Amino acid sequence: MDPATHALTSFALARGFFPHHSWRFAASVVLAGTLADIDLLTLLFGPSAYLSGRLTIAHSVVGTVLVIAVAAAFFLSTKPKNGSPQKAGPPPVESFSSILLATSFAAAVHLLMDSAASGGVALLWPFRPTRFAWDLFPEIDPWILALLFVGIFLPELFRLVSSEIGTKQKSPCGRNGAMVSLALLLIYAGGRAALHASAVTQFDAHSYRGESTRRVAALPDSLSPIIWHGVVETASQICTADLPAAGTGHFDSESATCVHKPEESVALNAAQKTQSAQEFLQAARFPKASVDATADGFEVVLRDVVQNETLHALAARILLDRSGRVARQSIVWARHIMLR
Repeated sequence: MDPATHALTSFALARGFFPHHSWRFAASVVLAGTLADIDLLTLLFGPSAYLSGRLTIAHSVVGTVLVIAVAAAFFLSTKPKNGSPQKAGPPPVESFSSILLATSFAAAVHLLMDSAASGGVALLWPFRPTRFAWDLFPEIDPWILALLFVGIFLPELFRLVSSEIGTKQKSPCGRNGAMVSLALLLIYAGGRAALHASAVTQFDAHSYRGESTRRVAALPDSLSPIIWHGVVETASQICTADLPAAGTGHFDSESATCVHKPEESVALNAAQKTQSAQEFLQAARFPKASVDATADGFEVVLRDVVQNETLHALAARILLDRSGRVARQSIVWARHIMLR
């Protein structure tokens, strides 16, 4: 998910569960909940670096341990020196165990939320390249952002109004709003999970062009939580279809758009054995290949149907000569590929 969602979630966790701590403590928690997204910087180094770096190292269990260590170190390194001016009242008790618990909580929630999206997180890197994705949330979910924004900033508005009229607060600032937003977020996630399970069942219950399903994914819509986009693989084709909003109509599998998988060929087999293709196939969930003849031989392009419409969708491009030998291979941005 996007860094803004992670930052707001982490701040809500800090304010809701650790309300009596300092802003330095809260900043460390937010750092723990957002630092993994530093792998977005791989965009600056091209598609190959993005493929190998995004949602892998920093989003693995091993990487999460390092994120927690960095956030805890930040907290310890920013400790006020003796003699520094202090605010009125007793200073908050901030032990190392409390900051370790809080940063671990935020980093784990980051990992959980990204696993619930459709990007695919390599949790077991470097021991296993498999990516996990539950497909519950889009990359940017406006409903989650709205819940967090209201829960965090609306109490601030009330606090300003209360301070103007001299009303004394009985609970820590913003705690109730943060807890309510987090509770609503859990309810929202549960509803998403139920709708997703129903969508997968409906996509899987039909045949497509006379063929039964092998694999099914129900992808979330970027705006509506009740609309799902299906990707279905059969023996010879890959189909995409949209499921109507719950209760608004019957799903017709004949309305699905299906494309046939390319037949086995020397060019396709040679392309799939290249390093670029192997790296791409490790990350792709529903790979789709296209084989086209060129003036010098063949061009094989591998795409991921799940990520094909996203801004940073990737593809593997392999050029072969007429005898099937690899002439060039690379990982490229899918939007730069023009299929013949």
